[in-house]
This record gives sequence, C-alpha cells and structure tokens, in this order.
Amino acid sequence: MKKTYYLLLFVLLLSTTLKSQTRWVTIKLDERLSVKFPSEPQKTAKNGIDIYTLRAADSVGYSANVIDYKVVAHLDSAALAPMKDKQEFADQLRAGLASVKTNYTFGDIEIGQWKTYTTYSLSASEKTNKNTLLIHMVLIGSKMYSLSCRVPANMVTKASEVFFGSVEVVK
Repeated sequence: MKKTYYLLLFVLLLSTTLKSQTRWVTIKLDERLSVKFPSEPQKTAKNGIDIYTLRAADSVGYSANVIDYKVVAHLDSAALAPMKDKQEFADQLRAGLASVKTNYTFGDIEIGQWKTYTTYSLSASEKTNKNTLLIHMVLIGSKMYSLSCRVPANMVTKASEVFFGSVEVVK
C-alpha cells in the first residue's frame, strides 16, 4: 500500500512539475531567436544591448542577451565564419567573460553545434559563495546569443536544462 501511495505521489508531483514548465514565458530576443523564462524577466539596455534577467523564487538567476559583432567589433558573418569553429576563438570568448566576471573561476569552453549553428558552453564557480554559473552561447551570422543560469551553491535543479533547451528559431 505504501508503494502505491508513493508511486501516486511521485506521478502527481511529476505532472505538476511538467505542467508548471509549460507556463514559462516566451521572450523573443530578436527576429531570429526566442527563449523561455520561468516568469516575465526584466528588460534593461546596456551599451545598446538588450538584457533580459530574472531571479526566480528558488533563487536561480536567468539571463539572456544578444550581441551583434558587426556593431561592437565590426565583424560580419563572413569575417566570423573562418574563426567561429576554432578553439582559439572560443578561448578568447572565455577570456573575455573571465575579464568581466572576475569573481568566478571558469572551466574549459566547449564548441558544439545546435541545428546548423556553432555553440559555446562553459561553466564557472563563484569564488566567494560557490554559486555555479552555466553559460550557453549560439552564434548566428554576426550575432552571439548568450544565455546564462546562475544556480545557488549546493542546489540541484533541472531548471537550467529547461531554460537552455527552450531556445527556438523564430519562424
């Protein structure tokens, strides 16, 4: 009887979790990409870049932004094409992030593929309180779409996987 009760409770909790994930808010980052947040994020602009941020009730932090290399570095898609899949370019991205996020220790950056686009993934650990920062970036043309999820120390969650997995090409 206990097993049946626990199985029923597990199925009920699983269905509640899955249902709550369908309520995530879709944010169109630009004309090419959208991503889902657990609730409505705050939008700010810094140096001409729109930044969407949210600190969820469970203290997990979410962020998404788009950087156009054509505007900030005068690099169009033709200039980026020969270097985007090289480890040296990825390492420069990592070094750039590390120079801004000085309170974090960064791991290696991995180059991957999503659909037909080049992706970059890395994680970092905050030096003082040991929060984990997970970063996924997608390069489409001259635009870098950057998604990050900050998970509090000692917290186990699948929310970052749901967040990163919610990226869609806008049709």
